[in-house]
This record gives sequence, structure tokens and C-alpha cells, in this order.
Amino acid sequence: MIELVAIALAILAAVYIGYPFYQARFRPFTFEANHRAEDLETRKAEIYAAIKDIEFDYQMGKLSEEDYTQLRNQYKAEAVQILKQLDAIAGAGVKPGKRKKAASAEAFCSNCGAPVRKSDRFCTECGASLQE
Repeated sequence: MIELVAIALAILAAVYIGYPFYQARFRPFTFEANHRAEDLETRKAEIYAAIKDIEFDYQMGKLSEEDYTQLRNQYKAEAVQILKQLDAIAGAGVKPGKRKKAASAEAFCSNCGAPVRKSDRFCTECGASLQE
């Protein structure tokens, strides 16, 4: 009886360990553009976080106004370049709902450039207040 339980546990363990390898064969092939887009999305999130950090440091008095302005402009310029690259990669691959949302946007966030509606109080991308 103990042998049967041990064999059953061994089979279950082998299936549990082997399933991801079996499943990997049926995953669709990902193109280089998808990886590039993921890298750009990651970098975009890092830039937004850096902008928030320098704003916090400026408000805490750790950065001078000219350092704050220089860093903020540098990060904004890099964010714009990344957004342009993401748009170029997405091109025709953008889902119709997302394209419609961007086209129906009435304004853009002054912090990150994301499309927002006039009724929004905060940016959905970076969380900045839009009531200024």
C-alpha cells in the first residue's frame, strides 16, 4: 500500500514539474517588436517614477530649482522619445478601443503627456493632479 502511494506521489510530482515544459511548446511565437515594446514600457515606468522622485526631492528641498528643472526636462524629453517609439511599434497593432480613447481625448497630462478627458481629476498614467 505504501508503495502505491509513493508511486502515485512520484507520478504527480513528475506531472507537476513537467507541465510547464509541455505547455511551452504551444505558446505562440513572440516577435522582436513585442520584446522591444515591453522594454520601452518598462523604461517609461522608470522615467515616470524618476520624475515623481525628483518632484518629491524638490518639494523636500533636496534639489535646487535649476537642478529640478534640468532633470525634469531631461526626463520629459526621454519620455517623449519613448512614447514616439512605442507609437511607431504599435502602429497598426493598437487595439481599436485604445486608438478610439486616444482620439477622443480632450487634453493631455502636463506631467507625462498621456491623453486625459477634461472631466478627469487625476492622470490615469502618472497620478498627477489635473486641477491646476
